[in-house]
Amino acid sequence: MMNEALAMTLSTPLRRAIMLGLGTAMLGASSLAAPVPSAQAQDGSSELVMPFSDVPEDHWAYQALLNLAGVHGCVSGYPDGTFQGDNTVSRYEFAAGMDACMAVLTQMVVQQQQENVQEVNAIIDAMEESLEELRQL
Repeated sequence: MMNEALAMTLSTPLRRAIMLGLGTAMLGASSLAAPVPSAQAQDGSSELVMPFSDVPEDHWAYQALLNLAGVHGCVSGYPDGTFQGDNTVSRYEFAAGMDACMAVLTQMVVQQQQENVQEVNAIIDAMEESLEELRQL
């Protein structure tokens, strides 16, 4: 079911029908699977930098922490720049961390939906213009 704000931006039945088909295809996993790095190396490259000084590159959770902290920004460490991954996590802390990540992911989906609506509306407008030109022939 489309949310109300999304449905309101589609003004005609044609737009709604096309949005259901194209929007679903455009909002595939691939559009969310390639995040843009939010942290950069000091030399300005787009290489991600681990924000935690106590997580070695060969640790089994290194890539997960790099994504959650460096790409998505939904995991934070201690003020001293460490993660302290061997510490016990309470269920409250887990819930707070999960909520932070869900908020980031929700924002990503909303942003992608808005971009998709704009793209689909542009395609529909172009199709309608072409159709009008064909009718005038």
